[in-house]
Amino acid sequence: MLAMIDAFVVRRRRPILVIVMIATAALALALLLQEGSPKTVDLFAVVVGSAVTLLVLSVLSWGRSRPAVLVVDSQRRAFQAPPSATDVYFAAAYVVLLCMPIAILSSSSGQDLAWSLFSCLVLALLVVLRVIDAWRGAHLRLRSEGVEVRTTQSSLFVPWDALQAGHPQRPSLRAQQLTLSYSHPRRVSRRGLGPKKRLRIDTVHPWFIADVIRHYAEHAEHRAAIGTPDEYRRLLARLAGGTGAPYPDDNP
Repeated sequence: MLAMIDAFVVRRRRPILVIVMIATAALALALLLQEGSPKTVDLFAVVVGSAVTLLVLSVLSWGRSRPAVLVVDSQRRAFQAPPSATDVYFAAAYVVLLCMPIAILSSSSGQDLAWSLFSCLVLALLVVLRVIDAWRGAHLRLRSEGVEVRTTQSSLFVPWDALQAGHPQRPSLRAQQLTLSYSHPRRVSRRGLGPKKRLRIDTVHPWFIADVIRHYAEHAEHRAAIGTPDEYRRLLARLAGGTGAPYPDDNP
């Protein structure tokens, strides 16, 4: 049941985020209009309850088994990791929690006003970053030129030729990150504060993505076809014919 909810949230993440933002704006307005009345407590309870529910869903989603699949993006000519339901839940929770400093800000004065305004701005920035990442969905892409990771905070591009031969090796089944090894580290480009040697792989089976990256690092002749349905079918058949499949459940 929860897996079906996650799949729906991923598919409809943009309308869901828009609805959450509209509902949160209405809730924040209600808090401002009802300031000092008994209904304020009830409205705060709605905010806290909604945020807690979303955070619980994010934790449950984060610990769920990950599929051995990639999404074929023919338009961008890329294979990308599936979007994260956890990112959507977290973004929605941040949006809802923004109600609280907004409500506190309206009743603040002096130093309290400055502190409330600062808290509001910091949380608003975090909300914007979270929402943009959840809105975009994919963060890890395999392209004909190399491996690309792009978020609002950072970006990383690793040319296939920069990877060390025979790597990356399979991580543990519970791994949330994949460590890369470079034979030509100077060819790797990074922007922002993100890691240079670790990929976030919390939405795709860790052994599967390691096998796929290693395959293209070792077989330059197949890179140009990355992002096409035919190449994805060939890739799956290749992995199924070797030691890569079937992949064990990463969350037994």
